[in-house]
Amino acid sequence: MPNLPKDPLESLQREVERLFHDLVYRRHPASHFAETAWSPPADLVVSKQDARVLFELAGVPRESVQVHIRGRILEVSGRRDAPQEPGDAHYHRAEIFFGEFRRLVELPWDADASNIEAQYKDGMLRIRVQRAPAPQSTEIEIETPGKAPAGRSKETSR
Repeated sequence: MPNLPKDPLESLQREVERLFHDLVYRRHPASHFAETAWSPPADLVVSKQDARVLFELAGVPRESVQVHIRGRILEVSGRRDAPQEPGDAHYHRAEIFFGEFRRLVELPWDADASNIEAQYKDGMLRIRVQRAPAPQSTEIEIETPGKAPAGRSKETSR
């Protein structure tokens, strides 16, 4: 004979916990929400010349990963698909996120979009971003109509 609690509130609490457990773990918890999103962990290491960003993307196929840079914002996005479980199996514990992800990392300076390296190995994405060269300022000579300019324009570095 099962050991039943003597307190009716304890019995009710056990029943609610069982119902909640069945609701959540009969299928992956992420499937209960229309839009699933997860954010992979990232490290950012910055030096004077460049930045190195490391993303942990275990189980994400290389083909589903995209990397974009705009100014000082590095964007990494992709998708990790949930494994197909047999029909009679259900989740007893679910801690791994699946589905679409998008991660934005702000760099401390503008990036040189023409000088970025990205490598993907063993579920780790390593991105090396060079700092954009300092913008050049140019002094422009103002012409007076009817007169030749006094001199050529001068280039200076900020």
